[in-house]
Amino acid sequence: MDKCRPSNEEISKLVEVVWGREYSSENEIGNTFEQWSQGFVFSEDEPNALVQDKGGPCAIIAPIQAYIIRYLLFDSEVVRAGNSQSEEALDAMINAFVCVLKKLVGEGVTAVKCVSVNEVAGSISSVSFHRNITIANLDLETLSDGLRDYARIWKRPYGVLSFLYSCVLTRGVDTIRDDLSGGDENLIDKTFGHGNQSLVNLLLTGAATPNVFDYSKDVSGLQLHGIQETTEIGFLSILEAHRYLKVGEFLKSPKYPIWILGSEAHLTVLFSRDTSLSVSDDTPYKRARAAFDQLDVEGNGFIPTSDLPSLLHKLEMVSEPDYISIMAEQLDPESMGIILFNTFIQEFFPETVNEEYFVQKDFDVFHYNGLVQSNSDRKVSFRQGKAIIYMEYNHAPEAGTAPYPLLRVLRTKWPTIEIEWDIIPSIV
Repeated sequence: MDKCRPSNEEISKLVEVVWGREYSSENEIGNTFEQWSQGFVFSEDEPNALVQDKGGPCAIIAPIQAYIIRYLLFDSEVVRAGNSQSEEALDAMINAFVCVLKKLVGEGVTAVKCVSVNEVAGSISSVSFHRNITIANLDLETLSDGLRDYARIWKRPYGVLSFLYSCVLTRGVDTIRDDLSGGDENLIDKTFGHGNQSLVNLLLTGAATPNVFDYSKDVSGLQLHGIQETTEIGFLSILEAHRYLKVGEFLKSPKYPIWILGSEAHLTVLFSRDTSLSVSDDTPYKRARAAFDQLDVEGNGFIPTSDLPSLLHKLEMVSEPDYISIMAEQLDPESMGIILFNTFIQEFFPETVNEEYFVQKDFDVFHYNGLVQSNSDRKVSFRQGKAIIYMEYNHAPEAGTAPYPLLRVLRTKWPTIEIEWDIIPSIV
């Protein structure tokens, strides 16, 4: 395959959208760049678990780990018989790369862009790295075969960055700027060096939107874009337990029972083999939740009673004035001027409550944290727990009151979940 050296202008635009406008290909990025200088390396203690050397690149490593898990658990019929564990892990990682890169390809485009850096001995500066970048176009029809060589290259130092740059160039720098609403935000946090939400969303959805709500919202005339459809891999955030944001149903209820968990500055993965934890692409509950959230801009869990006509119209339900007056009185019996989401859903979609929140009473879960120092035994592996969901949803405690951070995150999706662990996993 033919490789080419990008122009200085191309590299500068790439560096700016990833690291920030104050950087260029000729400016040293410093410690943050060093945090991201690792390759994709599997754990010696769990052959299918990726290791993260330092804080920072979890925004790439955790999504790729999630896609690896998806392949191994749910695409087993395509795993080649007789493969060794290392070959199976490599196949799973290649499949993960393919899943992500294909999401990023624009309409009418038939190739993805793959970045590599000339092999060097020891560590190099960000300036040297950018001077040694080469780009190749890989045809979509033969992408899996073409990525086999790149997967081996990306296992070396700077492999994670090379894959990140491949994603950005495949999506297009200008398109990513549009995803970011044309603002000055970049993909990597300049202060702490971790990936921003826009980078996580880029890998999960193919678009670098910084938001986690469903569809789009109009906030004081400003159109904010969120997640447009159900994702394959889910996302839950401790920031929702702290009431800083609300994750939409497209991320909370993915196609596969695999979720990336966000703490304040790190990403881990929770998964289960139980497919009943996933829901279908489009359910009455999801439509109702999305329509309600479009009106509940601040995520308070309620809307003004005056917004009831708009809500019913969005859901293509009866919205005649007489009917609305009757329902407004029923949904807001104390004339508080607000309608709670739970009250609305129990009135109009009572059959969906069990469907969404009580898929089953108990199931096994597994947790992954790629940082060696975050595992109590300093081994990167999958930690198993036994989860139980209690049925008294109406009396569920606030997610933020759960006794440890991992449980606080999970209660933003399952308000009554309890989990037994041998040792409680860390999400930091």
